[in-house]
Amino acid sequence: METLETEKFFSEEKPLLKPISDHSENRTKARRNAVVSVLLQPFQWLQMLSSRLNLSFVLGVVLVYGLNQGFSGSIFKVVTDYYWKDVQQVQPSVVQLYMGLYYIPWVMRPIWGLFTDVFPIKGYKRKPYFVISGVLGLVSAIAIVVLGKLPAALALSCLIGVSAAMAIADVVIDACIATNSINIRSLAPDIQSLCMVCSSAGALVGYATSGVFVHRLVLWLDMQFNWVNKAFGVE
Repeated sequence: METLETEKFFSEEKPLLKPISDHSENRTKARRNAVVSVLLQPFQWLQMLSSRLNLSFVLGVVLVYGLNQGFSGSIFKVVTDYYWKDVQQVQPSVVQLYMGLYYIPWVMRPIWGLFTDVFPIKGYKRKPYFVISGVLGLVSAIAIVVLGKLPAALALSCLIGVSAAMAIADVVIDACIATNSINIRSLAPDIQSLCMVCSSAGALVGYATSGVFVHRLVLWLDMQFNWVNKAFGVE
């Protein structure tokens, strides 16, 4: 009996152990899948917000908080400091006074919000004011860039116009955020997170590249002035 049991024991096929290389490959694949899933989570999160809210609303938050507040806000500070001190050659104390005037449109935010609610344009309360703020900011910025050294009062008016455009856009998107947060309360924390992420990312990119942009702008302006002087024969 013992001989038969022994022969049966040795005759049974044992499950083959997987090679060590297979285990290492599986671990590598698992790590890659984990990394890919982590990298895709922000995009999946944005897709979820776009599907449950509205794609235009998500794009508006990205543009206003990311491009307007974060990126343009940081660029605006660096550019205006350079413009007043190097182009206009204004004293630092006067520059501080001018910088204080930039905040007047931001102090008037309740008035902008009242305008959007009380005076709709063709039945729309938000979209026309987005367009108005964009046109106002674009015209004011182009006037500073193209005309160069303007009279101080006119230059200050243009820069206040840029600041007003940023403030109006901020008020309009904040109203949209409040409406969506009330209608879909479960997504209110996600909306606030989206705003903060866009603002922080835009500011980081803006402060990191502002010096390069100002340098390129100065070179471009020098080329334009030299071309104008040569065209009119001015030495």
